[in-house]
Amino acid sequence: MPEHSHHGGHGHGQDRQGARQPERFDARRASMLDDRARFEILPPDRIFALLAAPEGARVLDFGTGTGLFALELARRRPDLQIVALDEQPQMLERLRANPALAQAPNVSPRHSRELAALSGSVDAVLAINVLHELGDEATAQLAALLKPHGRVVVVDWNAAVERPVGPPRDHVYTTAEARVRLERAGLRVTEQEPLQYHFVLTAERSD
Repeated sequence: MPEHSHHGGHGHGQDRQGARQPERFDARRASMLDDRARFEILPPDRIFALLAAPEGARVLDFGTGTGLFALELARRRPDLQIVALDEQPQMLERLRANPALAQAPNVSPRHSRELAALSGSVDAVLAINVLHELGDEATAQLAALLKPHGRVVVVDWNAAVERPVGPPRDHVYTTAEARVRLERAGLRVTEQEPLQYHFVLTAERSD
């Protein structure tokens, strides 16, 4: 399954200081982000269970890309308010044009410039294949989004694993490197069972 990079764009376009991946994901390759074959290596059941989102919760899909996972979550959990956030307008335009969005009234596509308005209001954040793209400032925003007992689920390509898909190993993190990065951003991190090519971490605010 030829997936080069990630889920979509990340939280803060201007600041990539500290990002492991040198270039932003190319929006011209957005069609691969819509491919449901991605679920084979990123199983939604497993990932969504870790969100532990209560009834009616607000969930933010951080770097939603074309919204594949946001729409899948909406289909399974119509009770949730889902914010599908991305920094790239082309990605959001593609999501808004997707007929599936009409069937998911609980999904709200938003540009990442609206992040500040969401501060402290989110029960759970989903970050799939975005950590290696985030600068330090955007990583810190993960913690700022959360309500006091909210959680972040971070799933990203594992640099320690040989794999036929995804970005080069030197563009992504090992589990330990990712953990340090999130802890520096003010999060308390728990390692979860990894997937075939991805590490899985959950995190809560450490304050």
